[in-house]
Amino acid sequence: MTSIVVPKVQPSSNLTRVLFIGNSFSFYNNGIHNHLGSLIRSTGEWKSLQNRLRLSTLSGGHIKEHSADLGFFLGDPSQKWQAIVLQGHSNEPINSKKTKAFISAIADSIQSIKAKGIEPLIFMTWGYKNQTAMGVDLANVYTKLANKLDVLVVPVGVAFAIAEMALSHIELFVPDVLSVDSEGVLTYRKDWKHPSEAGTYLAACVFYATLNQRSPEGIIFTGQLRKDTALALQKLSWQVTQQFFKRKNNEME
Repeated sequence: MTSIVVPKVQPSSNLTRVLFIGNSFSFYNNGIHNHLGSLIRSTGEWKSLQNRLRLSTLSGGHIKEHSADLGFFLGDPSQKWQAIVLQGHSNEPINSKKTKAFISAIADSIQSIKAKGIEPLIFMTWGYKNQTAMGVDLANVYTKLANKLDVLVVPVGVAFAIAEMALSHIELFVPDVLSVDSEGVLTYRKDWKHPSEAGTYLAACVFYATLNQRSPEGIIFTGQLRKDTALALQKLSWQVTQQFFKRKNNEME
């Protein structure tokens, strides 16, 4: 993969209290927060009075639709969030009819989060199955926006794009039912975009690698995956995050 924008903001702190705000990309497979929490717990690092992960989602939600939820969480100081992750609709950053509203909503959300002394994070989502160009476009839009707003972007989308090429035997997506044909057979939507168990696991590993600044390789929690599959995703997540944040040019392989 080439021509990926270099991120300006580097991971700098071990965040233990994180709120995820998003949609089905985050809530599939029992939620990315639960996968991330299980990764942390299975290393023995989880501390009951220090660690907390929560997820607030709206199916098909766009960033602007989360303003009420965000306001609620920011208005409750007892939550003591260190970071809030913002995850938008799958195509709103690159859809010409949605881009303006997306940029405005995410900028307003980040300003509100920073005003409370909380670190905002942007969840870089992925391109649809076998749509590499979409993945590159999303990665660059998200990273440019994160650089402009001076926030950290978590390169989940880059990991998906590289995994599709390097680990093509691992299915990262599941199809969505469209209808049923005249013979009673289910038909499916053309675009595969929602994450499989492996897709959610990969996303959680990228968050683990980014937030903890260390490799998840060897962590015993594998979800519903085979151990060799989980290990391959663990390794790739660390390789991607290291390359994404440490490179000095715009090339990624």
